Amino acid sequence: MDKYMVAIIDKDSDDIIYLGYSFNYDYHAQCLIDYATERYQVISGFESLDYMNEPNLPIYYLLLLKNIVFTNVSVDDKKRGMLYLPKDISSKQLEKLSRFLDEVSDFDVTIIYDLLLNDGMVIGKELPISKELDLKHQSERFILQRQYSKKKEGHRNG
Repeated sequence: MDKYMVAIIDKDSDDIIYLGYSFNYDYHAQCLIDYATERYQVISGFESLDYMNEPNLPIYYLLLLKNIVFTNVSVDDKKRGMLYLPKDISSKQLEKLSRFLDEVSDFDVTIIYDLLLNDGMVIGKELPISKELDLKHQSERFILQRQYSKKKEGHRNG
């Protein structure tokens, strides 16, 4: 992941998709828009997103399409990343995410979830990650707890 700007765990693909090799884009958003425009040709609008005013718009829409997005925001020798989680994650995606988290185990990762669009701005919640505990374990536990809670809530409302 060191050489890429973005990784996407698409709900339909068997592979993890890496974008922005050697940081060949100025912005993560440009990279994501190019991907989304090609991947979701039947959805118009990705190419017209104003990412200069709100750089997380492409991420927000990709999450609505049930993708997991990781942005490499490393600076100098400090490896950092942002992991954006959609509301629902398939078991296939969870398996790929597990493999991917092994790959970025040396990154300082912030997990962002429950993104919403409010007055043109993307906001979300952050999961505090303990540096003393394993990123993969913390992430998987969080995801599984969220999915269990949703199923339980769905049974109460149904």
